[in-house]
Formats: sequence, C-alpha cells, structure tokens
Amino acid sequence: MLQVALGAYENIEDSTTEVESNPIYYEPGFNLMAPLEIEVGTEADIIYIFLRKRSDGTGLNFEDLTVSNISATAIDTTNGESLSTGVSLNSSYGFASENPSVNFVPLVVRIENQLDVSSPILRVRVIDCNIKDTTDNSFITFRIIVSDGDLDFHYISIRRKDTSDRNTFSIQGREAYVDIYKDSDSYILFSPYSWIKETTKNKADFSYPEDSIYYNKQDTYNNEDFTFSLASYSNSFVQNNISVMNIPSYGKAGIILVDRLMYSNLVNLGRSAYANIVVTGKLSGRVDTFKVNFYKGI
Repeated sequence: MLQVALGAYENIEDSTTEVESNPIYYEPGFNLMAPLEIEVGTEADIIYIFLRKRSDGTGLNFEDLTVSNISATAIDTTNGESLSTGVSLNSSYGFASENPSVNFVPLVVRIENQLDVSSPILRVRVIDCNIKDTTDNSFITFRIIVSDGDLDFHYISIRRKDTSDRNTFSIQGREAYVDIYKDSDSYILFSPYSWIKETTKNKADFSYPEDSIYYNKQDTYNNEDFTFSLASYSNSFVQNNISVMNIPSYGKAGIILVDRLMYSNLVNLGRSAYANIVVTGKLSGRVDTFKVNFYKGI
C-alpha cells in the first residue's frame, strides 16, 4: 500500500532545484494497472521521490511512516550498479505537502543520479527502484526514466585495404569526419556515449571482422543495447553506398559499411556529403542522432 510521486529534482551544474507543485502519487494495482514508470523530463542529478502509505480502500487516509522502518534501493537498470539513496523526513528539505487538507506528510527518498554528485559527469538514464516498509514487508517497485543532454559518440574509421594503418582508440564527438578513398571500401565502428579501443581476445567485448580485430568498450553507466538506422542524408548516392547495422551479436555498438564508389560520387559532387544515423536506446527509449560527414580522401 506504499505510494510514490516525483517530488523534486536537482541539477547540480545549474544549481537549480525544481519542486513539483502538484505531485501525483501512484500505487501499481490500486490506481495504476501497469508497472510504474516515472519520467523526469529534464537533466537531473538528484531525484527526490515522495513516499506515503495508504491505510484503507478509500485512498484518502494514510499512515504515519517512520524513516528507520523504510529501506530504499536504486540501481542502474542496464548493469545493476547501485546508486546512493537516503530516506528523510519532509522537513529535512522543506518540501511542502501537495494538499494541506490531507492529513499526511510524505517521507522523501533521495536518489543520487551520479557516480559523484560533487563532480557530475554522467547521469544514469534508467533507474530501477525498490522501497520497502520493514514493519510489514509491504513494498513498491518502479522505474525512473531521466532525460539527458547531448552526449558524445565515439568512432573508429578503417580502410579495408590497409587495416595495418588504423586507429586503435576511438575519436570522440557529436559528429564523425571520415575520409573516403578510391582504392578501398571502408567501415566505421561507433559507440554511443562510451569509448572503444583495441584489445586482446580474452579481454574483448566484441570483434570486427569477426575473430579478427578485438575491441573493448568502456565500462560505464547506461550500458544498454541500441538500434541504429539511416534516417536522412545529403545526397541520394549516400544511401546507395552505405549500410548501417549493429555489430554482429553485439547490441551496444554499431557499424557503417561504406562502398568505395562513394569516392567518385564525392569527386563529382565537389564537396562533402553526410548521413544522419538514428540511435535508439532499447531500455531508456532515448533517441539521438549521429551525423557522419564523408570527405574525399587525398
């Protein structure tokens, strides 16, 4: 009979705290027939969840809760890493009750959505939470989806004809800048929001070509799978000369195959061309765009 609501959220970099003026409480199985997902529609480093406990079937009466009887956990859904949580009285933060006429004051569950809130660098975008009242073992589970700002992609461009002269660590940026040569097909390995680098077979997360060159992906928060697709392009020949897909048997990175005919098209065009790749997180639902710019190699 526990119920939760999004109460407030804090952005450390901007030194701002937004408090919900009318928090809406949910209890799966009582006023919600589906699993509970709470969306935080902006960049948040600390999330405050309001907690109350229904005492009867009317949904209008609530029990007094004691901080020491409440346990709360939060994890990154993608890798199970624990986030720092704490349970406090409402008076600790000064958040007002959403309806003074209702005789209850919620407890506050504080979730730190950063590895280090004193130096925020990476937010967790999908959080699974569990809150339990140890007096009777009642509990509530729910998921929090957090919006995030623009994050960098990481990519490695390789000429098939000369793999010996290749980068072994990814380049970072919101866009890729890739030279195309007339004598060789090419491919571009790319990873959303975390670096990739060459490694040995026993330490590898994936290989490309299969069982040939081995790569390790940065171990980080938000370690989810993605889908990749071509969304738009500057010229029709771009669509005809590239293919976009996941790395075979690996959902966390993608590959763009580039035909050498792209080179002659770029020569005829007399300038660069580009493709926009839509990147969608399978758990978070986050949709992003990776722009790849193609240039005529010298």
